[in-house]
Amino acid sequence: MSGTGDQSAILSLIAESHIHSGIGQSTGALDLPVSRERTTHYPFIPGSGVKGAFRVWASEERVGLKERSDRLFGPSGQSKIDEGGDAGAGTLLLSDARLLLLPVRSLSEAFKWVTCPAILNRFARDCARAGISCKMTLPSPSERQYYGNGKPGSWLGLEEREAECKGALDPSLLGAISAFVGEQVKDRLIVISDNDFTWYARFALPVMARNALKAETKCSDALWYEESLAPDTIMYILLAQRKAGAVADIVGAIAKDGAQYVQIGGNETIGQGWFRMAHFEGA
Repeated sequence: MSGTGDQSAILSLIAESHIHSGIGQSTGALDLPVSRERTTHYPFIPGSGVKGAFRVWASEERVGLKERSDRLFGPSGQSKIDEGGDAGAGTLLLSDARLLLLPVRSLSEAFKWVTCPAILNRFARDCARAGISCKMTLPSPSERQYYGNGKPGSWLGLEEREAECKGALDPSLLGAISAFVGEQVKDRLIVISDNDFTWYARFALPVMARNALKAETKCSDALWYEESLAPDTIMYILLAQRKAGAVADIVGAIAKDGAQYVQIGGNETIGQGWFRMAHFEGA
């Protein structure tokens, strides 16, 4: 596995806290659900939100990109309106934050990192677009089956469902994902069917009751239910550039001590939205 990193790159995003990137409206019983892809129902963070978060991150002194912020992300405020068109665009191109591994509660241990062939195929295509060769041999589980660290024929409880182990994961897949996330993923990684994964993506995310109190009486003034991505959710973004040097600026800044953390999404004042970033260089 090797990559060209000077013109494009992939960054891993490992959630260190709950993440809420919402759609600003209720859906059924949920007052504030997370944003999801229309066709797959996979949670994601729109590129516009990623770009805004990275602009704020780049302006911090520990990152060291404050003087280059307008060049990377485009002029802000009235100057952007005045310039207009292509002249007002930044040199850095950022994708949506896409889901790779979803942490799901397990009856046999704390949690499993769950993914599916559709997501892994997408990740491989994005790696190819970034100039990174990511060859993985993928399993083909049927519904209520999984491949991973388990005894063939044994059953694993995940949330409200069970899945039967059909065998181990191919070493090429374990090597690729370990290079992206770290060696700790090997014992927890499982691959389930696309249909089963869609169920977990829709119904297995944390939902928290939030409450606002009246200042005078300390009684409830508003109660709402908010969905979020759990800590240890693994996502990634693809970086590209319109002009040379933009990707190298971001990758170089992330290598600095203390600059690997970015806040994306809402609820920053209650400790949510924090990701740890790393540049994926391949295995």
